[in-house]
Amino acid sequence: MLDMKKSIAIALGFTVLAGTVGLMQAQAQNSVPKTINESCWLESFSEDFNSLDLWDAQTGKGQWKTSYIWDRQTIINNEEQFYIDPKEHGISPFSVSDGILTITADKTPKALKDRVSGQPYVSGVLTSENGFSQQYGRFEAYAKVPAGRGLWSAFWLLPSFDQWPQGVAVLPEIDVMESLGHETQTYHTTLHTNQNGPLESHPYSHNVRKTISEAFHLYSVVWNPETVNWYFDKRLVASHKTPKDFTKPVHFLLNLAVGGNWPGSPDAQTVFPAKFSVDYVRAYTNQCG
Repeated sequence: MLDMKKSIAIALGFTVLAGTVGLMQAQAQNSVPKTINESCWLESFSEDFNSLDLWDAQTGKGQWKTSYIWDRQTIINNEEQFYIDPKEHGISPFSVSDGILTITADKTPKALKDRVSGQPYVSGVLTSENGFSQQYGRFEAYAKVPAGRGLWSAFWLLPSFDQWPQGVAVLPEIDVMESLGHETQTYHTTLHTNQNGPLESHPYSHNVRKTISEAFHLYSVVWNPETVNWYFDKRLVASHKTPKDFTKPVHFLLNLAVGGNWPGSPDAQTVFPAKFSVDYVRAYTNQCG
């Protein structure tokens, strides 16, 4: 997530690079498809959310983990939510109905006040860290984001490690979609890389001239050894040269954050419970070379 890496970069004295983004974007886009050609792609992973298979640490089984690689008590970006687990906390931020996953953020209930590190909101995160990862290909989610100041929904990719290397700023990371609830017609994509040593972040903002919280949209990224290419409803919106440290398979992450350095806190107009809905998540391998 963009602001997480910005915060870490500032804390560690790194530099976020954005000055040459426009030029690099234009150069990269010259050689990539402007739309997604379905005939080139073979499905390698599909989650249609007819049910929700949560990871169980005791059995070592399940598709979706309900926390990041670090412990739940570690709060990043000065965010105001705590990511809860249905089994551990007795309340679920996840629901599935008619093939739609909903991640719900809400004010912390009294029953959990002493168990969520003092956070005023509870919400959910899902990662396929223990269930699926892939190097190169097409990764996408068909999702509807929530509206409201302080709501920060995201669909992103992180490298898969048996054990996360020391320091949470280890990258690469591909942010396929980040939405700030007060920006009704804009979403964000970002690459984060350590290819030159210090953290570099390459952000792009996309004004799509649609109120994205009103309907489902397809957020896709195509990653190959040459470029990372983002698509909105199958149309190219940005492209960037693949950093040289983008070499490991990546896994999916879906989350709904509340507050933090980037979106700011909710205001009186922010409606809770807030809902981030996902129809499906899929991955593909390229059959066209």
